[in-house]
Amino acid sequence: MIDGLLRRIADFHRSRPVVPEFPMLAPVLDALDHARGPAGIKARILPVVRHLDAVEPSGDAYIDAVLEEFLRLAPVLPWRQTVGYLDVLSQDYLDNYGYVQLLGPNAVVEHPAVRVGIGLWGPHLHYPAHKHEAEELYHVLAGEPSFGSIDGIRRATRPGDAVHHTPWQVHSQDFGATPTVLLYCWTGAVEADAVLVDAP
Repeated sequence: MIDGLLRRIADFHRSRPVVPEFPMLAPVLDALDHARGPAGIKARILPVVRHLDAVEPSGDAYIDAVLEEFLRLAPVLPWRQTVGYLDVLSQDYLDNYGYVQLLGPNAVVEHPAVRVGIGLWGPHLHYPAHKHEAEELYHVLAGEPSFGSIDGIRRATRPGDAVHHTPWQVHSQDFGATPTVLLYCWTGAVEADAVLVDAP
C-alpha cells in the first residue's frame, strides 16, 4: 500500500543537491530501496488531518509527487504523536500536530536503524525546544516554518529546503500561516523519541 510513497520519497531525496553533503542519507536510501510495505494498514486518524485540505502543490515535481501520494493515503495511515508530549503540550498543540512513521521502530515498515516519516502541523504553532540522540534531516514539503537553535538564531525555510540536526542538538520550530508538512529521516540511535528540553 505504501510502496509507491516510499519510492517517491527515495526519488525526492535523490533529486536534491544536498544528497552528497549528508552521509546519513546513504543508509536512508538503502532502507527505502529495500522496504516493502504490508498489504494492509490499520488506520488511526488524528484531528490534525483536517489541515491536509489546505496543503497546496509546491511547483517542484519531486515534492509534489510525494505530497500527492501522501494526501491520497492519509485517511488510511496510522497517525501518531510522541507519547512523552501527550501530558505536557497544550490540547491546542495536540489537536494541530501529528505524524506518520513510515519506516523505523514500531513503524508501518520495521527498521532498526532508520526512521523515515512525514509530519503535519497546523498554522501558528510553536514546537518547543527538544532534542534526540538520532541524527536528523528535515525537508520542507509545504509551509514556511522557521527553525531555531539553542543560540537564538532562527532560520526561515520554504518548500524544498533542508535542515540538518546533529545528535542531541537542541532545536525548535515555529509554523507560519499555512499548514506545514515536513519529511524527516533519522539515523543512528533511532529507538528513543525526542524529549522536550524545558516543559512549556
